[in-house]
Amino acid sequence: MASGIPWLPVITGIGIAGVFLALTMALLAWREARFARYLILRRSASRRARQWFWIAIGLALGTGILNGFARTGFQLPFEIPPPGWTGGLFPPPTSTPSPTPSPTVTPLIEISPTPSATPRWTPSPTPRPLPSPSPTALPYPPTLLTPIPQAVPAPPSARFFDLVLTDACDERGRPIRIPAPPPTVFPAGTERICGRFRVENMPAGAAWTVAWYREGELEDSSTLLWDGRPNQPGYIYNTRPNGFPPGRWEVRLYIEDRLQIRMVFEVR
Repeated sequence: MASGIPWLPVITGIGIAGVFLALTMALLAWREARFARYLILRRSASRRARQWFWIAIGLALGTGILNGFARTGFQLPFEIPPPGWTGGLFPPPTSTPSPTPSPTVTPLIEISPTPSATPRWTPSPTPRPLPSPSPTALPYPPTLLTPIPQAVPAPPSARFFDLVLTDACDERGRPIRIPAPPPTVFPAGTERICGRFRVENMPAGAAWTVAWYREGELEDSSTLLWDGRPNQPGYIYNTRPNGFPPGRWEVRLYIEDRLQIRMVFEVR
C-alpha cells in the first residue's frame, strides 16, 4: 500500500496561496478606496481592504505556526491518507500480502437462462429551482451615492429589520392597520403602500435610504437623515395617483451604503 501524502507541504502551499490572494484583494480594495468617485464607495472599499489585510496576516501566522511545530518534531495526529484508507486517525501500516493457495477448479454445469423481459426505468425530469435575485443585482439609488455633508456616521451596530407592508395608510403615510400575516400581494390600482420596520442603535442625523424597484428597474428612491430616537420604529410610504403598475416590486432599505432589508411584493 502506498504511503500517505505529507500534510506539511500541502497545507503550506495552500496557506501561501491564500496570503497572496488576500493581499491582492486588499490591494484592489485599497486602490478603489483612493480613486472611487463617491465617498460612500471609498469608505466601503476601505473597510474591505482592512478585512483582506487581516485575513492575509492570519493565514501567514497560521502557516508559520504549523511549520514551527513541524520543525520541532512535534507529531500531529493527521495526514492526508493514501488511496484505499477507509478510516481511523492513522493510515494502516504497509504490509506484504501473504500468498493465497490456488483454489481447486470444479467443472460447472452451464444452465441456459430463461429469457425474461427487463423493465426499463425512465427517470422523471427534476424541476429546476428558480434563481433568487442577488443582493447586488439591482443598481444603487443615485441619492445613496450622493454624500450628505451634515450626516453623522452610523455605528456598525445600527440596523433595520422586520419590515411589514400594508395598503391601509393615513394621510401622513403611517399604517392604520396591518393584517396578520402582512400582505405580499396587492391588487392592481392600489394607490398607497406604506410600511413599518424596527430599528436598533440608529443615531439622529445618520443617513438612510429607501428605494423602490419594479421588475429590476429603479422606480423611486429617497435618502434622508434619521430624525427619531435610536430604537423607535421607522416608516416608509409611496403613493401613485394612477395606481401601482402590475408587476414584481421590491423595496430596499439602507443605512448609509449597507443594505438592511429586501422586501419583495407583487401588484396584480
